[in-house]
Amino acid sequence: MGAGRPKAQIPRLKDIHLRVTDFEFKKIARVAKEKNLTKTAAILQGIDLLEKNKPQRMANVKELLKKRGITFADDDD
Repeated sequence: MGAGRPKAQIPRLKDIHLRVTDFEFKKIARVAKEKNLTKTAAILQGIDLLEKNKPQRMANVKELLKKRGITFADDDD
């Protein structure tokens, strides 16, 4: 037998099809190349960043609303 690609420990079995503009495609490709990533890896890292920053964004929204006099039941102060 020939030496093929090694089997992935967690195979990716799901497909997502996106429609993007030429500009968006070039941007994804450029960022992926700059970071030495595949386009898939670049997009997934972007999703990870969005998830990671979610608590901070929510805190920012709450702070803005608090300045306008809106409070939340879970606020400590």
